[in-house]
Amino acid sequence: MSIKTITTSELVADPRLKAAYPDDEERSSIVSAFDRVLNGSKTITSEKDRKRITAAFIMAAIAHKDIRRKSGEAYILHPIAVAQIVEEEINLDATSIICALLHDVVEDTDTTLLMIEKEFGNKVSSIVDGLTKIKGLKNKQVKMNLTGEYRFEEGSMQAENYKKILLTIGEDLRVILIKVADRLHNMRTLKSMPEAKQRTISFETMYLYAPIAHRFGLYQIKSELEDLSLKYTNRVIYKQIANKLAEKKTEREAYIKEFITPIEQMLKEEGFENFQVYGRPKSIHSILNKIQKKNVEFEEIFDLFAIRIILDPEPDKEIYEFTAEDKQHEKKICWMAYSIITNKYKPNRDRLRDWIDYPKANGYESLHTTVMGPQGKWVEVQIRTRRMHEVAEKGIAAHWKYKEGSSENANALDVSLQKIRDAIKDLAENNDALDFVNDFKHNLYENEVYVFTPKGEVKSLPAGSSVIDFAYSIHTVVGGQCIAAKINAKIHPISTKLKNGDQVEIITSKKQKPSKDWLVFAKTSRARSKIKSALNEEKKRIADEGKEMLMRKLRSFKVPFNNQVLEEIRAYFNMEDSLELLYNIALKNINVNVLKDVTFSGNKIVQPESKKPEVKKKAPVEEVKEAPTSTKSTEFSILDSFPKAVKFTIANCCNPVRDDAVFGIITNQHGIKIHSVNCPNAADMHAKHSHRIVKTKWGDGRVSFMTGIALTGIDGLGLVNKVTTVISEEFGINISGLSFDALDGVFEGTIKVYVQDLGELKKLINRLKKMDGIYTVKRAEVSQ
Repeated sequence: MSIKTITTSELVADPRLKAAYPDDEERSSIVSAFDRVLNGSKTITSEKDRKRITAAFIMAAIAHKDIRRKSGEAYILHPIAVAQIVEEEINLDATSIICALLHDVVEDTDTTLLMIEKEFGNKVSSIVDGLTKIKGLKNKQVKMNLTGEYRFEEGSMQAENYKKILLTIGEDLRVILIKVADRLHNMRTLKSMPEAKQRTISFETMYLYAPIAHRFGLYQIKSELEDLSLKYTNRVIYKQIANKLAEKKTEREAYIKEFITPIEQMLKEEGFENFQVYGRPKSIHSILNKIQKKNVEFEEIFDLFAIRIILDPEPDKEIYEFTAEDKQHEKKICWMAYSIITNKYKPNRDRLRDWIDYPKANGYESLHTTVMGPQGKWVEVQIRTRRMHEVAEKGIAAHWKYKEGSSENANALDVSLQKIRDAIKDLAENNDALDFVNDFKHNLYENEVYVFTPKGEVKSLPAGSSVIDFAYSIHTVVGGQCIAAKINAKIHPISTKLKNGDQVEIITSKKQKPSKDWLVFAKTSRARSKIKSALNEEKKRIADEGKEMLMRKLRSFKVPFNNQVLEEIRAYFNMEDSLELLYNIALKNINVNVLKDVTFSGNKIVQPESKKPEVKKKAPVEEVKEAPTSTKSTEFSILDSFPKAVKFTIANCCNPVRDDAVFGIITNQHGIKIHSVNCPNAADMHAKHSHRIVKTKWGDGRVSFMTGIALTGIDGLGLVNKVTTVISEEFGINISGLSFDALDGVFEGTIKVYVQDLGELKKLINRLKKMDGIYTVKRAEVSQ
């Protein structure tokens, strides 16, 4: 394919495209969509880039000619839309636009990486390779054995794909940014997918892609991904909040105007010329988070929006032209604006967030404060400059865009990425894909704390980090030998959580070794990775002792020791691998003396399987600690193709009741476990184990379901008795347990009840809300 300049009209008439898309109207619409990318771009500056992008479009259009999306539209419109997001919303370069256009051709068509490399070079080929899902991985079929248990393969294809994508961050940031753009367009067009697929994709988005967008500073995209995910995972809540926001729009706009008018006037009086002041509504997802965390109703949330002040001290400069002196001036005027605002509106001293002196790891800079506005309402105010705002909206991509413009900005990008690269390097030591993704994701969404070394060096760590995280951030040896720390001159244990401004000195001992317990309070991916690595080394050392024990025992039985014999013994004791076998032998969890009764024929065991010894093994991590109550198969219907003799259990983590939207997940020991689609663990399960998810609906059986009700109100004589009377006598509902706490005339209580279905629960909640002295009544998560 020769690269040449082609006009829009020539593209429509191009014989290759005419052959691929014979319908004139469709072909014109496709070329028109591509034209918006090519001619609407600020990043495409050279004729050479235009030629290459056009060539990429033609290659992709021809490759995808026979493919349609679920909506029925030509598939090529998807990569065009991804290219437009990459160009307009993330502001990446021509190479990124080319890769966005080609991102699916290797996975979905006969086009090869070699063909792409030949046409567009090694860099484009490398990025497209990073965007291509791993092929050849198959999840083991789920099967039910004679005892009604299901066995499945723990390593999931999703985790392997996530790992591959994340590993590319250290090589080329554009891979992950294009992948986020790809996911954003898929979420925007998710309506045409089946409902079960919508939920799975949305949970996956919440699990990984929204946190990645957050970590790279793509806040606008992060918020949209969160809202779209909520729309498909909890439609009822999404619509309720969206409708209430719409109802209050006029009132909200009037309040914003009342708030900002005096601020604008005061800024002008103080000499500020170029600035913007406006109200920004908060996302539906963030509002729901606030409702859940504070346990309040929508009407009780006052900060449904934030006031944003954008100062522009250098309107004629591109952000890559800003010098160190310019940035110091930016800090000064931001604090001046803060002073002006707090002279008008009193600030909440506990709600000041200074991300100008201490930028976030992704480069985010801004001053956040909360002030008491008109009508006694708390209002969040964000103060930043135009340069800071572009970085806040585009994240690390803004640094990347201007990298060539200034060595200082190149350094800023390198510093921003270094922590991520270090984390990936540390985690690469762990070959398990699920562990890799879980530990990396662990730090994606976190706020940060800033602490000091004894010499005054500032270190930023995820909020909630402990002394052990700080120790490992200094050096692996320091972390492994850490026994305590002096925090602000006082000795504290290694589990102590660090706070902003703490000065930390690590105390070590050469006798200290990492412990599995450390993983409970280790927060950073570096610390967790190093602890796991040390534990694995210790496990291998102990396994070597077990190997010596086994070899000695086999010699006494006159049985040779080789790999085949070892594999036979591993299978005989039903261990996962030889390392686990030898480790348990060393710990004497396995009695190798039983092997004297085993018959070997050469290197093979011929002992009947029925006489195999049982080895006690710990339950899988994802299983609940309490033994759940099984339910009859008539109470649920499995919509997927599956055996009829199925055992069900209700998940304790969310306790769904009849008429809740539910899904099933296959477990090792409890058949199919039924979860609510709003379960707090749903995103993790769908993202990591989608091959174990089965579509489920309620059947015809009748059974009572445990759930919880949380109440708050004014404490009064006999109130608890009145509440329990309504529940047990008026509704005839059994109470499993209750707890009430009162302080200074206000009470909070939780009641466990057994209800028949969601309708009965809603009626009970509405009845309790009407009782005198009751302030709020909500459904609550409880354990059985």
